[in-house]
Amino acid sequence: MLALLAGRPSFTNASHPPRGISDSFIAFQVARNIDDVDSIISDAPSPDREVMRIKLYENFAFSVCYAALYVAIGLAARGRAAGFKWSVPLALAVLLAAIAAAGFDIRSSVEMLRLVDVSLNHTGQTAIDSIRFASLMKWALATLAIVLVAPFFLISRKWMTRVAGWMNVAAAAAGVVGFFDNAWFVWAIGLMAAALLADAVTLRFVRYEPAS
Repeated sequence: MLALLAGRPSFTNASHPPRGISDSFIAFQVARNIDDVDSIISDAPSPDREVMRIKLYENFAFSVCYAALYVAIGLAARGRAAGFKWSVPLALAVLLAAIAAAGFDIRSSVEMLRLVDVSLNHTGQTAIDSIRFASLMKWALATLAIVLVAPFFLISRKWMTRVAGWMNVAAAAAGVVGFFDNAWFVWAIGLMAAALLADAVTLRFVRYEPAS
């Protein structure tokens, strides 16, 4: 799904995300005002608005996919770390955070779709603020979910398993920095994808050995 979101159709050269954000889709999620919206998708109608519409439809499926992956990893990690006394509450927290993140992601996508059809003259600051709020909540919950997965891997005696745990921590750190510098959200999504992949591979192929 990430490859699909990153693929064609692509935004035109007229799309200039603000504040050093390299991805127009992420920039739209955290737009602060009408000027930001104009720099990303221009006024209606525009080719970039149609590209954004397609990306938003793809993002609905992406939201469901990453929530399901978080749930699967949380349940699998809890099963492998049955002796870890915090495994049940941690796994439950991961599930709740991931599902809530997907919910806010879907909400922001719905509101972004509405904005795509509205000219700049009819775009209100309230609508932009609503999208930014839902998107930041998504990022906060996704960051929380991935850092809560880390302890399942960090308590292992195997270094390969601990590497997966530290990848989760690094992804969460990038997510936190993203709240102060939104350009970091682009790095955060890549690091989160890499961390979740490492988690899944570790759970599937590496024998679990708790430290105690």
